[in-house]
This record gives sequence, structure tokens and C-alpha cells, in this order.
Amino acid sequence: MTTTARRIVAIGGGHGLSRVLVACRRMGVAPTAVVTVADDGGSSGRLRRDLGIIALGDLRMALLALARAEPLADVLAHRFERGHLEGHALGNLLLVALTEGTRGDVVAALRRAEALLDCAGSVLPSTLEPVHIAARVAGARVSGQATITRTRGRLESIWLEPHDPPACADAVAAVEAADAVVLGPGSLYTSVIVNLLVPDLRRAVCASDARLVHVANVHAPPGETSHLSLSEHVEQLHAALGQRCVDVVVMHDGPRPDGPGTPLAPAGDLADVACTVTADLLTRDDDGHIGAAHDPDRLATVLARALALPIGPVATEP
Repeated sequence: MTTTARRIVAIGGGHGLSRVLVACRRMGVAPTAVVTVADDGGSSGRLRRDLGIIALGDLRMALLALARAEPLADVLAHRFERGHLEGHALGNLLLVALTEGTRGDVVAALRRAEALLDCAGSVLPSTLEPVHIAARVAGARVSGQATITRTRGRLESIWLEPHDPPACADAVAAVEAADAVVLGPGSLYTSVIVNLLVPDLRRAVCASDARLVHVANVHAPPGETSHLSLSEHVEQLHAALGQRCVDVVVMHDGPRPDGPGTPLAPAGDLADVACTVTADLLTRDDDGHIGAAHDPDRLATVLARALALPIGPVATEP
């Protein structure tokens, strides 16, 4: 499977970004992942507090999604279950070791990790500054990604501390050279928009001639966006971009998964969006049961269309 867009930058974090990266591999494309480093929970949070570094967990997940050395990737996905290392992911510890071995050069450490894993693409942080997220929710100030993600109530504003962190120069260069930039899926504020709070990265996205594609979430999980419709998700993205609108929105249209969260039905009227593409994007197990995540193969098929089709009418995939 191929697409006319050969230089794809995927911006986000967590499992959603990983699904897009695997889909790009299915399309025969070696993408560049630009990843949030603001996580403060779990293994990443502990390492941040101990070592004063940026969050490594989302970078690790992106590397493993691109890894062709699958046996090594399986080992690095291991999470310890007891002792002083309980909760730590082995891949995070490897990135710490590589960063210390490169005298604190995170980008050089990522290049070495890509070589070890034989990655089909590149991984970069959105910023090299150890940033934290803060937000105002229902009139109250809330700090930290882990807390914001779980907070109920309308999120009124979100920002980084420090406010104006420098962007990773290689990430800006990748966006400037891109044919397509993909935003999402993933937690709207804490995985996607958080990257656009890095001023130079946001400016690069807005100034780029690349096709700007948003892969919409299938549902809004309980917490930060449970009150938002799909069209409101897109409106929030546009507000974060400021000077640019999304060109294409890729949406799930099909059976809804069971479980917590508010289903996001395809939106019929997305203001300022030139094109929408809908298809059944969910995973199926061997028994045909529907999962809650984007299926990389289905997503690859639809992304290839979204990146190659002329901007204009709504396109629907059965």
C-alpha cells in the first residue's frame, strides 16, 4: 500500500500515536513522530522526579511502534512488577542510559535507540525542556498531565510551564519538510494539543504547506473531554492552531465499542474543514468482537485515501 505523501509527520502521544505510526508502516512510509514529553505519571513521572529529565514513556511507545527488531521491542516493552523497579518500563530505563551515554543529548539517544530497534521512521520530542501541563477546569487550577486527564468538568484553558519552551529544532525541520502532518488520535488536550502549546512547533505547523489531517477519536473517555462532541474536538484543535484549519478529518463510522466513555458520532458539519473521510476503523479479535482502538490496517487504508484524495467533498469508505 502506498500513498502520494511520502514525508509524514505524526504529532501526538500514547497509544493513539502508536496506532498511526503502525498504519504509516503498513502504507510503506517511514514517518517522523513528534511526541509530547509532558507526562508526569507512572514510570515517566518517577524518572522525571528522580533525574530532572523530560518524560520518556511516550517516546518509548513511539520507538516500539516503529521497531522492526520485534524480539528486542518485546523485551523493551517489559514492565517490572516488583522490587524497587516496580512499575518501570525497561524501554524507559534504556532511554535514560542512552541519554546519559550521550551526555544528555536526547535526540542523539533517540537516534541510537532507532538504530538498535531498526526503526522504520524517526522519533523526536516536541521540546527538550522538562515541561509540565497546567489547566483551568471549572474555575480551578489543575496541575500535571496525570491529574488533568482524570479531572471531570469543562476544561477552560490549558498551558505549559514554562510558558514558551523552545521546540526541538529537528521536530520543526521535519514539519517544514513534510507532505502531510497527522494530529491524533489520543487524549485531545494532553496528547495532541499539548504539542501545539510549544510556540515554534505550532508556528511551523501553521506555516506548512503540508496536508493537515486529524484522526478523530472513536470515543471521549471519562475525564478531560467527556463533555465534547466531535465537532467541538475539531474546534478546540483549530483554537490551538490559531492560524490554520485542519484539511481532512478521518472519522470512525461503524459499530460502537462497549466500555466507558462517550461515543463520538461522525459529525455532519465541521466548520472550516475541507474534507472528511469516514470508515469502520475499529479492531476485531479472532472471534469478531469489536475493540475500542483504531485498527492499524483499516487506518492505513483510510489514511492513504485521505492523503491522496483531492480536497473537496465528503468521502465514505464502506
